[in-house]
Amino acid sequence: MKVGIVGSEATKFTQKGEASARELIDWILGYPDVDEVVSGHCHLGGIDIWAEEIADKYSIKKVIFPPRSLSWDAGYKPRNLQIAHNSDIVHCITVKQLPKDYQGMRFLYCYHCKVEGHIKSGGCWTMKKAIEMGKQGKLHVIENY
Repeated sequence: MKVGIVGSEATKFTQKGEASARELIDWILGYPDVDEVVSGHCHLGGIDIWAEEIADKYSIKKVIFPPRSLSWDAGYKPRNLQIAHNSDIVHCITVKQLPKDYQGMRFLYCYHCKVEGHIKSGGCWTMKKAIEMGKQGKLHVIENY
């Protein structure tokens, strides 16, 4: 099975949140039918990079689509569509709330999912695109505190 793993960048996780996310990725990739992990090699670290590291632990083939540029139209959008297209299921891992000291942009809700139950993540967009393509999608919301 080709498992896409996408989600939030490293600075959106507390130490507790990161440990929980890594444990979840380990659980997902530990299934015996997982033979490939698909991700986007985010330059900001986080879910993409942790998925690559844990795939190495299991000697799972990695299919990585880094963005060609750090812009939506030329970089992230085509990269995210490649992830959705090349996965049988896309797991999006994000957090319920940002760390108190987070310095980046903040939104009142995830405008991809149109809910307040988790922070905005581009991974949600990718997961939703996979679902539109007839693939499976699963949202995982991690508690930071």
